[in-house]
Amino acid sequence: MSAQDKLKKTLQNKDFITLKEALKLGVSPMQLSRMVAKGELFRVDRGVYAIDLDWLTDPLKKYRPTCTLIPEAIISGISALSYYNLTDQEERQIWITLPFEKKLKSHRFRVTRARGLNYSLGIIVHRFGEHEVRIYDVEKSVVDAFKYQSEEVAFKALKGYLKLKEKDISKLCQYAKKLKKPLDNFVRVILADE
Repeated sequence: MSAQDKLKKTLQNKDFITLKEALKLGVSPMQLSRMVAKGELFRVDRGVYAIDLDWLTDPLKKYRPTCTLIPEAIISGISALSYYNLTDQEERQIWITLPFEKKLKSHRFRVTRARGLNYSLGIIVHRFGEHEVRIYDVEKSVVDAFKYQSEEVAFKALKGYLKLKEKDISKLCQYAKKLKKPLDNFVRVILADE
């Protein structure tokens, strides 16, 4: 069986394959480029290839390549708010948070860097086979909106959150205190207006 056949067989059971995984199968970057040129493969992202692109329409699975290529990345900002349907802002870049000491320059990502609780609080890990997506939970995403977004975006996110059936206001306020962005007064005012 040729290396390219091994690659195609592997992709029957997986949504995508990384360059590193392809190299382990014996497929060179040149072979990948030729397969893309022939229409046998799609280049999803830098170093990420797929046969089928349907999984990219899934609101969470589309972040798997990012979290696979950048293991420290946590989906955050507008990307997380979009996933939770708490913003109408267009996601022009994938928003990720990295540890403060990690450097990454790429026009594909909107990177925020954090340390301590600002980085580690509220991470949820979703597993898809051998790949995973790390994203901040809804409460952390709302608190972060007050830190990294405009007032308009932040208040829309908070109002949307307070309308959710599965909200946990005490958790939201605890996160806000821990991250030094107290929201208690805003929550009281918005709930009083409802």
